[in-house]
Amino acid sequence: MQGKIRDIFRKVTGANDEWQNIHDAAMRLLHVAHHADFLLDIGCGDGSTTMAYARLFGISTQNIKGVEGLEGHWNKAAEKFAVYRMDVEKEPLPFAEELFDLIVCNQVLEHLKNIFLPLSEMDRVMKIGGHLLIGIPNLAALHNRLLLLLGRQPLCNAITGPHIRCFAHRDFLKFLKANTNFELIALSSAILYPFPVPLGGWLGRAFPSLASYTFYLQRKTQHEPNRCAWNRSSIGDTLLT
Repeated sequence: MQGKIRDIFRKVTGANDEWQNIHDAAMRLLHVAHHADFLLDIGCGDGSTTMAYARLFGISTQNIKGVEGLEGHWNKAAEKFAVYRMDVEKEPLPFAEELFDLIVCNQVLEHLKNIFLPLSEMDRVMKIGGHLLIGIPNLAALHNRLLLLLGRQPLCNAITGPHIRCFAHRDFLKFLKANTNFELIALSSAILYPFPVPLGGWLGRAFPSLASYTFYLQRKTQHEPNRCAWNRSSIGDTLLT
């Protein structure tokens, strides 16, 4: 009985289509960018969503680059475009400065201990006028708040899950704005549990601080790597490299 109730809940709230909802939210935000010629996808998976980003802007295959650390995903993505298998927490991106005008980092940062090297590297390889899209799970989502209120683990950082960092929308937004090389031009969200679809999607866009996933589109306004607020080698007693 409990399993059946869980299945009904997942269907009503759209949890079964969560990744599609995440992808749709990212695509909505990318429409704001209007134009791109060179694409870099950090954590490109099997390359399917990367190709969707490229089709949106008409980017040719030779102008698409991907970064992926998992061998299974890397093998599939490498059949579609050039993919670099690397550890973004320890290795700088193998690209020249100011090469890309669109960089996507969707549902990646929560898997990383060291977010500073990859973020500062994205800044380095981004052209002035280019766009950076970042998507994250929101620790401050309504359902996570309710779980914490009950003394339970938030779903975005399940003990047995792959996420090792967590971000609350408002503080993450403040963190992004600290890098004055970029300006925030749009934000979006996906899903607001436990509301049913499509109501949950609408409420999430109206109240992003309560949504399950949040997305940020930034435009690069200047290229001054030494002033990048994301360029940090230490955060105290935690070794980053």
